Amino acid sequence: MIATLLLLTATGVKAGEKKRTLTHEARKYTNVEKVNTAEEAQAQHLPQAYTGKGVVLGVIDSGIDYNHAAFRNPTDGKLRIVKVIDFSQKNKRVFSTEQEIMALTADKNDSHGTMTSSIAGGSDLGNSLQGMAPEADLILCGMGDYIGGENVNECIKEIFDYATSVGKPAVINISLGDNLGLHDGSDVTAIATAIQTGNGSKPGRAIIYATGNSASNWQSITRKFNSTSEELKTVLGSNTFPLVEEPTKPVTYDAYYSAYADDYQDFMIELKVVDTTNGMFCDWAEHVRDAKTGAVIPVIDLKKTAREIIKNLDGKDAVYYNWRLNYKMDEPKYRLALVVKAGNAGQTVKLMCDADENGEPCFDAPNWNNYDFAKAGYTKGNGDFNFGTDFCVDAAISVGAYVTRTDWTSYDGSSQSYSESRLTGKKQEIGEIADFSSYGIDDNGLAHPTVLAPGKGIIAAANNYDYTDYFIQGQPGVINKDKDLTTLCPGVIKFGRTNWYALSEGTSLASPMVAGIVALWMQANPNLTVDEIKQIMKETSINDEWTTNINKIPSHNKTQVGYGKIDCLAGLKKILNNTDIDVVTNDKQRHATPATMYSIDAPVYNMLGQQVDKSHKGLVIYKGHKYVNR
Repeated sequence: MIATLLLLTATGVKAGEKKRTLTHEARKYTNVEKVNTAEEAQAQHLPQAYTGKGVVLGVIDSGIDYNHAAFRNPTDGKLRIVKVIDFSQKNKRVFSTEQEIMALTADKNDSHGTMTSSIAGGSDLGNSLQGMAPEADLILCGMGDYIGGENVNECIKEIFDYATSVGKPAVINISLGDNLGLHDGSDVTAIATAIQTGNGSKPGRAIIYATGNSASNWQSITRKFNSTSEELKTVLGSNTFPLVEEPTKPVTYDAYYSAYADDYQDFMIELKVVDTTNGMFCDWAEHVRDAKTGAVIPVIDLKKTAREIIKNLDGKDAVYYNWRLNYKMDEPKYRLALVVKAGNAGQTVKLMCDADENGEPCFDAPNWNNYDFAKAGYTKGNGDFNFGTDFCVDAAISVGAYVTRTDWTSYDGSSQSYSESRLTGKKQEIGEIADFSSYGIDDNGLAHPTVLAPGKGIIAAANNYDYTDYFIQGQPGVINKDKDLTTLCPGVIKFGRTNWYALSEGTSLASPMVAGIVALWMQANPNLTVDEIKQIMKETSINDEWTTNINKIPSHNKTQVGYGKIDCLAGLKKILNNTDIDVVTNDKQRHATPATMYSIDAPVYNMLGQQVDKSHKGLVIYKGHKYVNR
């Protein structure tokens, strides 16, 4: 796993428009605001507030500022992180005491992990930007630059082992992943997910994944071939912006690609050079050069340089092509192209590209220089098969993103807003599925994402050691005005430092929303399984015009919707079997006995909102009413 899935750039924003003041919209749209406080919970006829108390919430990521105030109790400053697992120095280090953790800085100089951790379980600092589960016990796993599958799996095991040792349920967020590879569940983290959650049936264990941000750059093609003579041709887009916008910019390639067939057998695949003025293939010589040295690159034979034999989930050999392009073209009119033919009739070949930031679509059929490639039979890519490989199992919950904020105020008080979608050419609207939100059907027939959550226009905690985006190297939290600071938002001065916040987008941010909400659900029922959580999502998620009208779904593909938009309140009520709860007073108590409770199949909860055995003594909730069970 090498590719983080969060977009932290300030591209696609513009200043100067008049904006309205917004609170943390994501909490409102997911109905988390209605369950986090006693007053709101009472208004919703819930037995108590749900804050994640008594639940272990793990985040596996990189770029975590372990001492951000979002990870402390806001009143006394006590650290809420019960354990740090750190890979920033390659070898695993574990820190379990407050003194040890508070002596740490960050595992990496970006803000990705700080944001995801604060979204899942950040404390209430009075700026309405707290996380979904602000009182959960946090375990943060900082991967640094060592985001390998085995390291991720070690973190998964550590988090669940700790939860078992203290007798608490646990949910883990993973906003990391790789979209290239077999999508059959053979990824090492997919296997670990199935094992650690008992294939989705183990009580109090769940892992939540971000699907990826690859839906809006035409990064995949799946083609079923009826015969071996049928040919697929596609132009590979460069990572520089289209020539019509920047005609003098050199054409360069810097992207990773992969390809395999549904039967895991071989097929024909070739790289070519195409002349965009006439669509003709031409000699490779002199047209392709090394991006760094400028040296001429000899013809690349993918059969010799990119073909691998790997094992699929069944342990059988699979032919897999995996290659990187890091080249530039000698003249702007030339592009690289891919030609594919099936190895046998009926075979489906799957092409993928890992280049979220490409200036041109990964796979294209453009109309350049008055030549119509589409008319000449070239295939344009789409987003139908470019999502992570590590959640292609029933035991995983995958998350897509939708829009809850389109404008914001930067740290200096200036107004900012998103510009037009590169997919539609229009500005995205509140409630719309984010155009980048990855989706697809994996090799096992499983649809992703499972559910949607807010993931565009999210303000979350930033890392004071983020020298990449915001701050001066060696001066934590001190603004570097040589950076593009349009996404840096006001901070909170607390516990002897400025605790910054920033705006970003990505399914990386939607995933911890769901992880935090699942923590609230596990507070209500510590025995929830992944299978049960998915069923709750299926029955209670919100479906509106943006998820039901195919013309309003950016991809025009219903798979991008999942079950809909997660609804924390509806899910809690489903768990509690609660439509209305009577308030018990000392002078009017209702009584129930274990015998009557056992007579009907309905859950019983203690006054902490946790499901208990039906013989539990004391104040309990049964079928939506409060009782004293003697």
